[in-house]
Amino acid sequence: MIKKAIQMIIMPLIFTEVLIGVSFTVSAQQVIKEKDYQLIIPMGWEKTTQLPAGVDVGFRKKLESGDSATFCFHHEYMPPEMGDPPSNTSGMKNQWDSIVRNQYPDMTIITTSNPKVDGRILINGKYQFNENGVKVQRRYTYFLSNRTAFVVLCTAPPAQWANAENDFDTIIASLKAGGSISKAEVKSDDSAKGDLKRNIPILLSSFPSNWACSLSDVGINIASDPEKRILEIKLAFSRTDISDIYKATKQIFEMMKSGKSDIEINKFISQPQSHASQGSEFIKYIGQIWGLAYNYIFNINPPIAKYNIILVDRKDQKIGAISISKADASAILTGKVTESDEKRLANMYVFE
Repeated sequence: MIKKAIQMIIMPLIFTEVLIGVSFTVSAQQVIKEKDYQLIIPMGWEKTTQLPAGVDVGFRKKLESGDSATFCFHHEYMPPEMGDPPSNTSGMKNQWDSIVRNQYPDMTIITTSNPKVDGRILINGKYQFNENGVKVQRRYTYFLSNRTAFVVLCTAPPAQWANAENDFDTIIASLKAGGSISKAEVKSDDSAKGDLKRNIPILLSSFPSNWACSLSDVGINIASDPEKRILEIKLAFSRTDISDIYKATKQIFEMMKSGKSDIEINKFISQPQSHASQGSEFIKYIGQIWGLAYNYIFNINPPIAKYNIILVDRKDQKIGAISISKADASAILTGKVTESDEKRLANMYVFE
């Protein structure tokens, strides 16, 4: 049912290139303490200075074979209003697999066990693929330490993975949130829009082929009242029946708002060739985009008051729009409003 799909949330997904550049050599085990994180680096690892977009910190070790192993991570404070991730994150792992496969079509999944971390692992996966013409093995581990989310990338040549794995596990086990968390730097509108334009397409690439869509534009409606600013995300779905799905989903929400029973709603959804049967998935994917967008706009000042998804067809003609207030989105994502509050949930969504 649509009510269950409404509550789905996905964390931001970060993908990067192999690290390049070296700044200094760590000659002995070293404890590194920063404001936002701390970790222990074993002997023989070097810290990198040239990092690709999306990576905050990285280290490299020269292996006996002459190849290198790399350990790098992105870290980000997750504000309490984002709530906690779902207890079952298998769906997030499946989506992560899809994104890796889209980036590296020759990717194969390798069975792996979870490393020990200071917190809760949300996603852990090991893969083998060709990157820039070189065969590599990489483990992505996404975990929460207090309210800090870490996305860790451990990379080594397949034949040398066993020689690097102990160091990988030692470093990741020591990685934790720092002693103090500073407030996130206030972003400008342009900075937030830039982040969204880079990261929403990554999420969209994980959608199944029947829900393929592209990001047409991201904008912030600068209203005369700063408290009514709207984030506008324009999406173009590839499927030709998206207009019918939108209209049917809108009708379902109207039925929920008017207090129709589950029997009446299910009867409408189960009609032969009904586009309403696609409504649950439609709302699920829209919700994932909202969930990701929140992470990049929560610290804009003046703040965003409402999220608006604008749907267009292949010719960029508007089909419709679905909006939700920031407060209502937070209430849904944190579980303050559940599927049992059917009528209240439906009233949180506005269909044009």
